[in-house]
Amino acid sequence: MKFHNRFRELKRIVFFPLLFSISAALAQSQNALELYVSVDGSDQADGSIGRPYGTIPDAVNAMRAMRGSGNADPAIIYLREGRHQLNETLVLGIEDGNPSTSGFVTLGGYGAGVIAEPAHLTFAAYPGENPVVSGGAPVNGWEKLQSIPTELPASAVGKVWVADMPEGMDRFYTLYDEKGRLNRARNSGFAYTKDGDKRTLHFPEGALKNWDNVGDVELLVRPYRVWVINMLPLESVDEDAGIAKTGVSATYALSPLRGFHDPSDPTVWVENILEALDEPGEWVVNTKTRKLYLWPSDPAPNGSPRGILAPSTSELIRVEGNIDYDGPTDTPVRGIAFSGLTFTHADRWAWTSDETRLGWGMQHDWDMFDRPTALLRFRGAEECRVTDCRFINSGGSGLRMDLHAQRNRVTDSEFAHLGEAGILLAGYGPGTKDANHHNDIINNYIHHFSEIIWHAPGFWAWQSGHNRITHNEIHHSGYAAVLITVRVNPYRSRGLDGEGARTIRHHEIAEGGGGGARTYENWRNREKYYHSRHNLLEYNDISHAVQLLSDGNGIYVSGAGTGNIVRYNYLHDNLAHSLPAAIRCDDDQHDTLIYGNILYNNGGFAAGIASKGVNDIINNFIVSPAVKPTWGYVSFEWVPVTGSKVYNNIIISHPEGGNPHGARPRNPREPPVPTDPKLEETDMDSNLYYHPTDSNWADDHLAKMRAVGNENASLSGDPLFNDPANGDFGFREGSPALELGIEPLNTETMGRLKKGEE
Repeated sequence: MKFHNRFRELKRIVFFPLLFSISAALAQSQNALELYVSVDGSDQADGSIGRPYGTIPDAVNAMRAMRGSGNADPAIIYLREGRHQLNETLVLGIEDGNPSTSGFVTLGGYGAGVIAEPAHLTFAAYPGENPVVSGGAPVNGWEKLQSIPTELPASAVGKVWVADMPEGMDRFYTLYDEKGRLNRARNSGFAYTKDGDKRTLHFPEGALKNWDNVGDVELLVRPYRVWVINMLPLESVDEDAGIAKTGVSATYALSPLRGFHDPSDPTVWVENILEALDEPGEWVVNTKTRKLYLWPSDPAPNGSPRGILAPSTSELIRVEGNIDYDGPTDTPVRGIAFSGLTFTHADRWAWTSDETRLGWGMQHDWDMFDRPTALLRFRGAEECRVTDCRFINSGGSGLRMDLHAQRNRVTDSEFAHLGEAGILLAGYGPGTKDANHHNDIINNYIHHFSEIIWHAPGFWAWQSGHNRITHNEIHHSGYAAVLITVRVNPYRSRGLDGEGARTIRHHEIAEGGGGGARTYENWRNREKYYHSRHNLLEYNDISHAVQLLSDGNGIYVSGAGTGNIVRYNYLHDNLAHSLPAAIRCDDDQHDTLIYGNILYNNGGFAAGIASKGVNDIINNFIVSPAVKPTWGYVSFEWVPVTGSKVYNNIIISHPEGGNPHGARPRNPREPPVPTDPKLEETDMDSNLYYHPTDSNWADDHLAKMRAVGNENASLSGDPLFNDPANGDFGFREGSPALELGIEPLNTETMGRLKKGEE
């Protein structure tokens, strides 16, 4: 079909640039200057393999001295086996990167392209060894708790140990042993008793106390909206009135949730109180007495805690160029690489004041703009690489690329058991400064993230475009797996404290023209300021999304720019009861291509694809839906979708049926209005519909659409897949899909590549 052919050429993006850069990196080691770091470093260290430096900063300082003496050769700092402790953030700057400029670089359509030059400075694991870069400081001097506090649960008596906080450390929010991150004590939670505001919480009798160290207590809250969770410091408690004040404003009012939720279920949990220390592995810290309490889950033979680490920083390494925040141009660091390393034991970056939080949140405060929330952070960086690394067991995110970030590459790495996100790309706020683009996120394993802050995604491109996000495996998220969003209206004034308001570059925004309703025409006027455009999200395997919150999706594109492509992804086993769709284009989103995706065994309102805007939905397979959808397997929502192309899709119904396509009005309790979506105004044809037991399932839909000139070639019938249970969605002879020109799909091409397949 014509729309099938229109997008066929996109398939020719291949991995030759990646292979070329890997070859160049391997060749580097033959001529590079080499320094060595060992946790048993020599007192007479000179950086040789026989007399290695004892810390990473020592090696960096030695390298800088060599650069200052005129040595400009590529260099490798090899880390030997063991835990390499960083007590503060190691900042790598302009002097550590390639001193030459990249000159004129032709940027391709997507991704980093060919990087022929070897890295100027590489931090690498010594061959055959597994070095760990850690922000953890040892906690020593443990003693069994003798004087039992009255608030300690009976089950914990005789099992809790106590130690002093590490010297020089004022506060920390996470704790670790040799097996991973330990859970801070949290109670069973409670529901709000009535509506509050963003800093006022109404609680049932006895749920909160005016603790002596009330400033150490944090509340994990679900504030009014179902798609967000906040961790807020407690400021004061009036036990008699049942009113508490938080030290920082929530994203929304501290009020009962609307929709998807039983109002009697807990929405507030109290953390870091002795009353909740009732299981092995839990801990509490009191910064007033500087005491740390722990019920060890992996004790030494004498029962005491062992290998306990408290994080000293929320960010281990930052690669940072010269940022001219208000100006048009930054000077990035170039050519720094990390290979074979494990990053771990960083803290969660906590909300401590409204001054640093309000207005600086990215969509719904799902993360904070330009903040030290990740183990490794690129802030003003080009042609940097992360290869075969692990980002595990930490309180915040794995990796961030902030502000200016171009032609960087993250490949073959694992991001797991993180308190927040896996990978975040975040450029400048809405305006004309478009500096975060053309990066590669390829063949990574991202799983079990959002373990503390439940809404954190596996991957997020916010104000970042032309990236290639391909062959990643992403599973077990608290909320969405993948976000491509901006969702800040540069013309709408809600005060500087509104969501994302302080990120807007008002001095770059033209007057008028882009405000008003979320229509396609208005979006075209403001799209020039939305830089999450032309991202290529392809061949990813996404499952088990939205495990903890509500209204999340496998892939979510919202309020972003033009030309994003979501194709050849395998989305399966996303079964949350409140999942709107496996793939969703939400508010103010247009010009997105959703092509060639397999959606298998998903739940949700649509059980397939939702579009709130003018987007193209072509050659997708919705198979074995777990539920009958509320609106339709493809759902058009809230706004006009005139001209959206819906071609060559296969929809196999749930046994209970449901609408093949749905038009969801803004307010279903009111009569249709002109701004509601209408299926008749889409460009819809050459689709295949099948119900296992009802051959007439799609007849009403087809008759309605054919009356207005749509769906004339579409068919009802069994697509005769080769072996859908094993991921082969090719067609057997006689399939009506062949007659319609539908492209066969196979999950073997989706997800992570095996070694040698790159």
